[in-house]
Amino acid sequence: MLRKNTVVAPKGAVCFGCNQTFEGNPVAFQYETDLLPPPEQAELGGLQFHQGHLLHYVKKRGWTVLAEHITAEGTSHF
Repeated sequence: MLRKNTVVAPKGAVCFGCNQTFEGNPVAFQYETDLLPPPEQAELGGLQFHQGHLLHYVKKRGWTVLAEHITAEGTSHF
């Protein structure tokens, strides 16, 4: 399971997928999943992303199972 939650990014927050701020559009997304071990679930849950940018971070971290799930579901959804 991979669940997306919409949040308002605080001023100065950065997307962990592209390293750009949310200036001009404070809508960010946080994710919850059971496809990672608990420590990585907690790490992911505390991060914010622009729409469609989660896969960049997941690949960088080497989370293969989650990357495959995102790809299968459609990267633009996450």
